Amino acid sequence: MDKENCDLAIIGAGSTGLSAAIAAYSKNPDITIKLFGIPYDSNTAKKGELETLPGISKIVGVDFIQQIIDQVQNFNAEFVQKKTTSDDADGISKEGSMLEAEHEFSALDITNEMVKSVSKTNKGFIIATEEKSIEAKSIIISTGLPELHHTIKGEDELVHKGVSHCAVCDGALFRGKKVVIIGKGNFVARGALFLRKYCRKVTLLCPESNIGCDKRFLKKLNKSLNITLKNNVDLESVEIIGNQMVEGLRYQEEDEIKELSVNGVFIELKDKPNLSIFSDLNIRTTEEGFIETQLNNSTNVKGLFAAGTITGELDYTSVLIGDGYKTGIEAIEYLEKQI
Repeated sequence: MDKENCDLAIIGAGSTGLSAAIAAYSKNPDITIKLFGIPYDSNTAKKGELETLPGISKIVGVDFIQQIIDQVQNFNAEFVQKKTTSDDADGISKEGSMLEAEHEFSALDITNEMVKSVSKTNKGFIIATEEKSIEAKSIIISTGLPELHHTIKGEDELVHKGVSHCAVCDGALFRGKKVVIIGKGNFVARGALFLRKYCRKVTLLCPESNIGCDKRFLKKLNKSLNITLKNNVDLESVEIIGNQMVEGLRYQEEDEIKELSVNGVFIELKDKPNLSIFSDLNIRTTEEGFIETQLNNSTNVKGLFAAGTITGELDYTSVLIGDGYKTGIEAIEYLEKQI
């Protein structure tokens, strides 16, 4: 197994991790940084239009991620485009895009290698991937919250056959069709508002009494003639119908079984934090399973920091960027004290 080393490893390459990398590199470009993850697969990349970023009136999530990547490239990062597919006509889809760093990486390096495990050493940490072992003096965890799969009847059988876990990625494929989107919060609200541009009818099924999104999103949902919002839907009652492709969806509303004729089902549910690759570190967590951090985003493990939704932070892109930036600076200050 090949061995490498770096000063700072950032695990999770969404807006939080990328911002942490920019901050860390800006503060001390002599410190080597390795960033693990696929930016285009991050939650921010899968969001629809972002309208509240300071200085940016409106931008689609994946385009915003691309702008951050471009900025990272300007900081002398070595990127290799391993696999690329062209944007669709609306500049939304970048499925298949993967970033892989050169074997010999520069001061700031990004790779799509999957982290298998992380262990502690006297000098820092050992990060194990399938092909190599990387020694890091400090780590920032910015993995975000995983998507919740395998929760809806018929989901596994019809995934990629009308079932999708990303409205922004696949919404344009259902132009003129009837679809259902399942979830809660700002993420699913953005997804529904994105789908309305392409789909003839969008039914939003929320498992709680309130969708829990910002008022500005709720106002848009209620004003949209082709969006219908259904609250208090029991997810256990939901069943996706179809043989070779999605043909419909069945669910229970109060005491009545309802059936919808639809061509697509978008499942936008978020799971609890997944810390399995960090199990050897004995990271202290909250009752809800989020990583517990101090004011400087350090954890109970020396040299280990965490940022973003994995700590229970609000899922607002501006907040996540700021949290990542702050953590990048804190990690560098920690490293500089170790020299």
